Amino acid sequence: MSDDPARSPAAPRRVLVLGANGPSGRRTVQQALDRGLAVVALTRHPEAFPIRHERLEVIGGDATDPSTMDSAVSRSDAVISVIGVAYTWSPVDVYSGAARLALESMRRHGLRRIVVVTSMGVPRKVEEGGPVRRVLLQAFRSTFTKTLYDDMLRMEDMVSTSGLDWTIVRPPGLSDDPARGYEIAGSRLDSPAMSRDDLAASLLDLLDDDEWVGRIANVATPGLRLELIPTIRKEVLKR
Repeated sequence: MSDDPARSPAAPRRVLVLGANGPSGRRTVQQALDRGLAVVALTRHPEAFPIRHERLEVIGGDATDPSTMDSAVSRSDAVISVIGVAYTWSPVDVYSGAARLALESMRRHGLRRIVVVTSMGVPRKVEEGGPVRRVLLQAFRSTFTKTLYDDMLRMEDMVSTSGLDWTIVRPPGLSDDPARGYEIAGSRLDSPAMSRDDLAASLLDLLDDDEWVGRIANVATPGLRLELIPTIRKEVLKR
């Protein structure tokens, strides 16, 4: 926990959310506030951040800038990363770059707990679904998502060898459907989709769950499905 003389012993736990202005980040911030936590939200566009609260501090800046990251971490007690990048052929390094800076700052300020989101698609071998779906997913994995997933893997390697109290969270495809309740397992789940509200709930639950420290948590919303082609089209064109 960071030494902050302005904070009283009764102050609520303060969670840094990286990627706070993304669709999953905003839900994570709001649910954290609803649970009585204080939140430090890091976003490149603070003027566009839609949430206001007395326990919320919004910091403007880039998660790959060392001074910005260090300032945000120094104000916090734990870190949740929901950084997201659109699918692209171009090189991606924001996941690993932000993770490296966060881990360095956490060590410097004495923080231990970090929860990061990657994807159930990170494993290189596509196994789920019928043959047509597997071919489509493998083609997508080797083109649009290759650089993104490769950087997620770099982040996973950094986090899992950090010596800190880490949890890596791998959801499947995400949707804006209302929360239904989530499932969690140490091995791959069959459910192909997850509500962003359920993802946010899982991240906050995991923050204080010692059972998942030092482990990869696969999470999903049972019974929720995404249409493959519209989802791919949406992700590719959302930039």
